[in-house]
Parts: sequence; C-alpha cells; structure tokens
Amino acid sequence: FFFGPHKMVLSQKQIEEFQRKLNVEVKEIKDLQTQGSKLLQQRTQMAAQQNENDLVKQELDLMEEDASVYKLIGPVLVQQDKEDATSIVEKRLEYINGEMKRLDKQLKDIEEKQEVHKKKAMEIQQAAQAAAQKAAHAAAQQKD
Repeated sequence: FFFGPHKMVLSQKQIEEFQRKLNVEVKEIKDLQTQGSKLLQQRTQMAAQQNENDLVKQELDLMEEDASVYKLIGPVLVQQDKEDATSIVEKRLEYINGEMKRLDKQLKDIEEKQEVHKKKAMEIQQAAQAAAQKAAHAAAQQKD
C-alpha cells in the first residue's frame, strides 16, 4: 500500500502484479481455445470419414455375396473380394471411433482446464477489487 497525504491506495507494484497474474490466466485460456478449435476441426473431419465409411459398409451389407467389389487405387479400379472390403471398412470404422473417443476426451480435458483458468482469473479480479476497496476504506478512515 502507498501512504500519501491522507491517502492509502494500491501501489503500482501491486497493480502490476495483479495484472501480470491476470494476463497469465488470459493467455492460458486463449491457448486452450486455440487447441480446442484445432481438435474440434479434427473431430469434424473424423465424423465426416465415419459417415462415409458407414455408408460404404451399408452398401457392402446390401450386396450379394458373389457381387463384384472394386476399389479405386489412384486412377485404376482394382477388383477386391467383398469379404476383404468389408473387413477393411470395419477396421477403418474401429480406428475412426477410437480416434473420435480420444478427441472427445481431449476436448473435455481442455474445457475443464479452461474452467480452472477462468476461475483463477475471476479470483484474481476479486482479490484486486477487494484490495482496492480495503485501501479506499482505509483512506476514508484516515480522513476522519
């Protein structure tokens, strides 16, 4: 606290410390938002791949056992056994589902971390306000 002629206010050092702490929390929140946006974009891509593979699997399930299945490899269509094609699509779906669960967990973790940093930022603001009120009250009492 700074004691002036009949005044008691927060010192520049105290104000800077509150601001520094608040800036740290705000930066963390922004960094987590950036990470969350990237993860959300990845999850959206995975969901699109999942939908595409679900459609392929549905089509394969509707086909006769002896039907011809072709896979596009570069500019060439290559014949593939239906059973192999079905197995590949199922494995791809398993992988995609696993990736989506992993991304969901990361997104949840980021949300939780953001909440922690938001709470810390609020606590810092409240502490700064309380210190300023205390200093103002002390200054008012000194005038009396």
